[in-house]
Amino acid sequence: MKKLLLATSALVGLASTAALAGGGHAPATAAPASVNAGALNVMVGGFINVEHAIVDQEDGADSQGLNSPNSAGNTRDASFTNDAEIHVTVAGSAEDFDYGGVIELNAQLDSTDAEGGSNADRVYIFAENDGFGRVEFGGNAGASQTLEIDASNIARATGGVEGNWWHYVDTNGTSAGAAGTTFIVQPNLAVAEIDQRGSDTSKITYYTPRFSGLQLGASYTNDSGDIGSAGALSPKNTITDFANVFSGGINFEQDFDGVELGLAAVGETGTAEDTGIATARNDLNAYSVGGKVGVAGFSVAGNWADLGDSGVLTSSTNDEQSYWTAGAAYENGPYGVSVTYLNSETAGTGTAANELSNVVVGADYQLAPGLTPYVEAAFYDLDENTTGALNNEGSVVLLGAELAF
Repeated sequence: MKKLLLATSALVGLASTAALAGGGHAPATAAPASVNAGALNVMVGGFINVEHAIVDQEDGADSQGLNSPNSAGNTRDASFTNDAEIHVTVAGSAEDFDYGGVIELNAQLDSTDAEGGSNADRVYIFAENDGFGRVEFGGNAGASQTLEIDASNIARATGGVEGNWWHYVDTNGTSAGAAGTTFIVQPNLAVAEIDQRGSDTSKITYYTPRFSGLQLGASYTNDSGDIGSAGALSPKNTITDFANVFSGGINFEQDFDGVELGLAAVGETGTAEDTGIATARNDLNAYSVGGKVGVAGFSVAGNWADLGDSGVLTSSTNDEQSYWTAGAAYENGPYGVSVTYLNSETAGTGTAANELSNVVVGADYQLAPGLTPYVEAAFYDLDENTTGALNNEGSVVLLGAELAF
């Protein structure tokens, strides 16, 4: 799942990062290959995901009339896709702490991820000990993403409402597979949803040790557009970016005689960047509260998130953004099933909000160690309440398998 709780050792940390990048569904168990390089242990793992999509969406969804090669009216109703990553973790131990680094490389044929990212998803180093906690420095998910709880935490297959369905659907009026700010298509806070760079942005993060089920975390980045090397530094005034971004939260997980309880409250704040009065946008202020309960293989989860007017033009008459999720799941040995729901409202250019609702049903089965076939069906409805509105309603059925190694 994308929002796994922070691991407390380098070896478990590798499994966590693999699950974070695995597209949302619970990966099959597979031990990464390990090589001893003197004082350091080098571990290599990753996944290969193959997928068949069957799509039903409105031909007129490309409301801008661009008729681009990937516009909804010009895409096939069925397609084969693949996604693959190689994860390299280097881990070592000093007298008082453990340390290392993680590199997650995109390895599919087009060398980018399904969200249009670069040839790497995460590159960071870490240091931790049992008493102090853990520090991460580099391009990785921030504390608000890692600690947040919503319905996708219990979702199966590709991740339910935070899964792969939107890769095949026109959600922004221009093309399938390209996320814009027209709708909130996944349960993400403002930086990850508006800027689409939440995981890759260079940042520093600190997590406390987990004590009696409780853990705190905080992250800082000076520009949400900074990814990778100095050659990728973002200008100080970029319309979709935020400066001096702080994110963090509190997460609680505990088992009470077979009843698993999880609670989380996370948020983020920062300063909007702009290029002039005409493009002036509101500052970043967003939060989410959520929880989950599990017993005897059954689990339920959900959250409420308020993005406020984060990143919205100051001239807009409609500046409220929010979403909520709910879901239920069942797991029994090698198989699991889930149903999750997302409802979101996004600030539009008119007086009414843009609305999205999505119900996703998924199931997966661990056929063999590391090999997990799955099926998932999403039923979505997008309504843009502005002039030249994008109204797209339909379904996406995904049949696939992931090989985790």
